[in-house]
Amino acid sequence: MHLKKLMHQSAWLFLCFILSLISACKPFFPFTNLEEIQQRGTVIMGTINSSLTYSYDGANKSGFDYELGKQFAVYLNVELQVKEYSSLNELFSALDNKEVDFIGSALTLTPKRAKKYRSSPPYYYVSQKVVYHKGTYRPRKIADVNAPVSVLKDSSHEETLDGLLDEAPDLAIKIVEGEDQESLLRQVADKEIKFAIVDSSTLAQKQRYYPALAEAFTISEKQPVAWLINRDKDNTVYSAMIEFIGNRYQDQSIAKFEEKYFGHVAHFDYVDTRIFLKRIKKTLPKYEPLFKKFANSEVNWLLLAAVSYQESHWNPHAKSPTGVRGMMMLTLDTADYIGIKNRLDPKQSIQGGAKYLAQLIKRLPDSIQSNEKIWFALASYNIGYGHLMDARRITSIKKQNPNSWSDVKENLPLLHQRKWYKLTRYGYARGREAQHYVNNIRQYKKTLTWFITERDKTIAQEKAKAKAKQEAKKRTLAMQQTLQKKETEEENSAVTSGKPLTKLSLLQQAKDHLLTKEASFKEAQDKTSAKERLLQKAKNKTLAEKKALQESKDQTFTQKYALQQLQDKQLTAQKAFQISQDKILIELKAAQLKADKAIALQLLHQQTTDKALAKQKGYQQEKEQAEATEKSLKQARERALEALLKQQQKAEKDITKRE
Repeated sequence: MHLKKLMHQSAWLFLCFILSLISACKPFFPFTNLEEIQQRGTVIMGTINSSLTYSYDGANKSGFDYELGKQFAVYLNVELQVKEYSSLNELFSALDNKEVDFIGSALTLTPKRAKKYRSSPPYYYVSQKVVYHKGTYRPRKIADVNAPVSVLKDSSHEETLDGLLDEAPDLAIKIVEGEDQESLLRQVADKEIKFAIVDSSTLAQKQRYYPALAEAFTISEKQPVAWLINRDKDNTVYSAMIEFIGNRYQDQSIAKFEEKYFGHVAHFDYVDTRIFLKRIKKTLPKYEPLFKKFANSEVNWLLLAAVSYQESHWNPHAKSPTGVRGMMMLTLDTADYIGIKNRLDPKQSIQGGAKYLAQLIKRLPDSIQSNEKIWFALASYNIGYGHLMDARRITSIKKQNPNSWSDVKENLPLLHQRKWYKLTRYGYARGREAQHYVNNIRQYKKTLTWFITERDKTIAQEKAKAKAKQEAKKRTLAMQQTLQKKETEEENSAVTSGKPLTKLSLLQQAKDHLLTKEASFKEAQDKTSAKERLLQKAKNKTLAEKKALQESKDQTFTQKYALQQLQDKQLTAQKAFQISQDKILIELKAAQLKADKAIALQLLHQQTTDKALAKQKGYQQEKEQAEATEKSLKQARERALEALLKQQQKAEKDITKRE
């Protein structure tokens, strides 16, 4: 018994040893989600490329979600890995399929999303805006919207509209796939669509590049923006996010990001002609001498001023989320390259911008015509020389002229499309913004040139008027001096001749002198008045011409607006006609289908009838055969009966004979 007990103990010890070895190789408890991330060494964030969330210009990465994600990775002691997706559907699918650890793409936390996913604490708030093209019909509430509203598929905006269908049951909604909010805004600016819903943050960011965009009304008040993670994961990553966001609020990191990406938006002034003219009058005179001083043979001062207005609205302290600053919005690398020490100094910034633009022009190939090089240079100034060369390569691929600005400008937006930018060297770029950037500068330069021409003309007229007055005064003074001299000479002559002058003669002489002076003065005064009248007439003519020009502009604007309304009505009528035609075609197709079905049924009925007739004919033939058979049988029976009767009669006869 003792030996048996000892053997049991030894077996138990051996089993424990084996189990300890197994547990050392493969623990019984699996890693938590946070431990898996730390074991991997990277945390994966899914996002959609945009200037607000995540963007890469070939040299620098930026974006609110990207920078906050980098800090979260540091907090977890891992590296941040970013995975880009082209649509919200792909982004949410990646999260559902666990291709990413979380998604961060300026996503609002809606009730529907809150039920399906966990979220971080919000890091800022946005409202939803209905956007329209300035100068067109503006709805004031959802029931006033008279055209389809475009929203992104699976977006919070789609969820908001679903909740408003009871309030506006006739509202037409266009669900857009494979696009982003920036694309919708571009389509509104280009009048491809009438209305769209976007976040307030995106609208504020893009009004700088699409000044025709305007807010119609707010469709949803502020909603929280947060990161989203799967609900089926454990609490470790969720808890880490909560603690991380809380710490970032405490150390003011989130406040700094908000200032960086939204601080300049609060001071954004809607760009239109009247505001531009106002700033020309009030702001430009302060910096005009600097623009003229640093203009060069490649860049004249008007173009330099137009570029500066597009870049900073002539604000020497302007800055953007990507780190560019000053009147000409120079990057730190560019400033170092051209020898600028202080980008916020207007003198240095303008000097640096002019020098850099001139270098970009000289850097362009000679195959581009000299009069078009400036537009290529401006696009390069906006998105970078490498991306501009990528646009020229795409133009060549499409068998167009890479040395023609019109062809390259047409293809700049393709840098935003994956199927094209994947063929380039420097990749994704906001080419549509570069296109608008150059167009805006050209328009600013045109307006600025007109204003400066009118201003210089007015100044020249005022100088001419002042000079005429001064010359008239000089002539009057000269005439007075001449008369005074003549009078003095006559008095001296009388004294020399020794002839005494009578009192009457002296009075007459004094009277004559006075009349002569008065006549001379009157003549000079009349001449001065005549010139003043001519100047006033010229001034009135100028004012009348200005008024007529303004009235002509107002009339042109009114006509353009009326024409636009007419075009919109015509387009609406065309769309209604097209819809009517489509309905008619649908009805015709339905009628045709119905007729085809009727013909098919008729054919089927005919076939059934033919089969029935064939069967009936078969039955008739069988009946006739049966009747013929029956007749034959009857005849045979009758013959048999006759034979039987004959035999019976014969038999009876035979019996009678025997008897």
